[in-house]
Amino acid sequence: MNKKIPGFIGLCLLILVILSGCTETRPSEQPVVQETEPTNSITVAVDGSTFLPDATKSIKRDFSEGLTLKKALSNSGLVDFTADGKRIQSVGEVSLDSSLIWGVKLNGKDIDPEDWNMELHAKDEVIIYVKAADSTGEGVAYQTTLLKVSGGNIMPNLNRQYAGVYIQECTVRDVLKSSGVVRMSENNKYVVAVENVIPRMNQRWVIKVNDKELMDNGLDMKLSPRDAIKLELTTS
Repeated sequence: MNKKIPGFIGLCLLILVILSGCTETRPSEQPVVQETEPTNSITVAVDGSTFLPDATKSIKRDFSEGLTLKKALSNSGLVDFTADGKRIQSVGEVSLDSSLIWGVKLNGKDIDPEDWNMELHAKDEVIIYVKAADSTGEGVAYQTTLLKVSGGNIMPNLNRQYAGVYIQECTVRDVLKSSGVVRMSENNKYVVAVENVIPRMNQRWVIKVNDKELMDNGLDMKLSPRDAIKLELTTS
């Protein structure tokens, strides 16, 4: 019996050594480090406000020395300029009719197009927003109508939106005729072409208001603020 005790003690010591080794080699818990926002970046945001609330978005872009406001707008991937580069033609898939224009703010201050070549600094915030062409847009809540163009399954790459200030008592026909992208028949009773796309024999442009297809006399329908007209190319 006594001869078994040293062996038992040795076994206990061996187990303690193994447990001690496991404890010593266990990695210590690392403190959680909260990720911080990169300091070498700028923000480019689209503020649809009351005009185009669905267009509101914000993205981050890396900042580099010598970066100008106009270059930041171009690099955002959101902005297309007019041919002369003096105005914004469209933002994303959205264009504006002549009643609205795209404005640009830098850190809350309006910047005129002639000053878009000014250099930016890290953490600057650029905001692209919509305002009425005849107003500064400050403190004025305008309402809009929206015209959507979709090529459907026939032309899936054709997706555009056109926004304009809502005019009281305006009809679907009024919006189509004033859009600049829709060609009506001589009697203004049906759509001939949209974005210069003329339907083939088995195709037609379907007109919808708030996702509901219009009947033949639907062009005389009076619109309400924020109504959305959609022209979709479909097979007959």
